[in-house]
Order: sequence, then structure tokens, then C-alpha cells
Amino acid sequence: MRRLIVLGSGDAFATGGRHTTSFLLDAEREGYLIDCGVSTLVRLKQINYPISNLRGIFLSHFHGDHFGGVPFVLLSLMFESASNESFFITGPRGVKSKIEELQELMYPGTGSFVQDLGIEFIEYDQKWQRMDDITVKALPVMHDPASSPHGLKFKWNDKMLAFSGDTQWDYNLIELASKTEVFITECNNYERNSPGHLSLNTLEENSSKLDSNRIILSHMGRDVLELKRCPFERLYDGMEIPLW
Repeated sequence: MRRLIVLGSGDAFATGGRHTTSFLLDAEREGYLIDCGVSTLVRLKQINYPISNLRGIFLSHFHGDHFGGVPFVLLSLMFESASNESFFITGPRGVKSKIEELQELMYPGTGSFVQDLGIEFIEYDQKWQRMDDITVKALPVMHDPASSPHGLKFKWNDKMLAFSGDTQWDYNLIELASKTEVFITECNNYERNSPGHLSLNTLEENSSKLDSNRIILSHMGRDVLELKRCPFERLYDGMEIPLW
């Protein structure tokens, strides 16, 4: 059985003491990260997850709270993992150069490690793309354009899971959520719409368009976290979601 482990469900400000965005798709001896915020390696160590089990990383966009943890994970793969399995990183256009530049910036002199690890870099093309036994489709959403924001939809056989990434309301969210078992969506604000982020009010107004069996909120600001009653489920760090 696959399960989704919430490593981090917080925003860029660690609101509520939550870790930065990262989810672990776990299937016994194989694991895949969906986003890799700066606290990802810490969280993997806290749950005693073997780094050698990781096979790849799916990135929604290039903001630090979503991909800033990649250099730490790569260093761990290089020095702590005995695995010789192939490893991929998939993301928006330019993902290879972004990761190499970040690696060198964070740990000068280690940029060559990325090449030594033999990582396969794959760019999204808005079509279904297969990596191992996972098929992913990435669609552009509305966030900071410089970060190349995308929402991600994953498929195994006839089951699907989707993640909005960071975005304000965008009609691509309708396609992302369509016929999914689980749809994880950001919800940074309660009433106020802010550029690049969703409010709870906007989600409620458009929820009838989101054809998912289970809608769960992530990347929440304080006003959403502190609501006594919420019309949707809210993620929390350490939450485990059985998939199939």
C-alpha cells in the first residue's frame, strides 16, 4: 500500500511552527518527495526514513520553502546512502541549472556532486510523463512567475493524487483536482485574497468545481490554522494519508 507522509505543511514563515512544504510518497522500499523545503532532511531523519530508499523528487516551483532542501538531501545521498539506485529530479523548465546553482551556492565546491550522483533531470511538458511506476502531469498555475509555478497530478493505474503547489485561483486547479482520490491545495489566507495565494473563501466558492474525493488544505496562514471550524480537512506535520 502506498501512503503519503506529510513532512512539512507550513508556509514560508513556518507559521504555527510547521515545517516547510514537503510530502513523502512511500511504497515500502521506495520513496519519492513532492517538493523539498529546507527542513525536509531533518523531517526524514526524525521519522527514521532511510535516505537510500529515495528514488526521486518532484518539484512544483523554485521558491526556497519548496525546493531549498534539495542540497541537503543530495549531500546525504552522496555521503550517507549506500544505494546505487538511479535518482531523478523533475521540475519546471531549467530545473537542472537551478539545482546545480543552488548546490554550489549552499556548499561551494560541491556542484560537481550532482554530476557524480548521476541524477536524471526531467522538465515538465504539460503532458503525462512516466517516472518509474509513477505518472505525473504538471500544469502551470498563478504564483510568482519567476518561480515557474506548477500544480502536480500523479497517477498509479486508475488512482490519482494532486497537489496545487502555490497559487491563487486558477482554472487549471479544476483539471488538477478532477477524478482524484486526494487533492492537496494551498490555502494561505481566510478572507483576504493575496497575489499568488488562495483564500478559504475562494476555495469554498469554487469547491463544487473541484471533483475530488478528499480536499485537504496545506500552506496555511495563522487565520486559517486558528479557525475552530473549517469546511475542509487541514494537513499537519506527521500526518499519514493511506492512498491505495
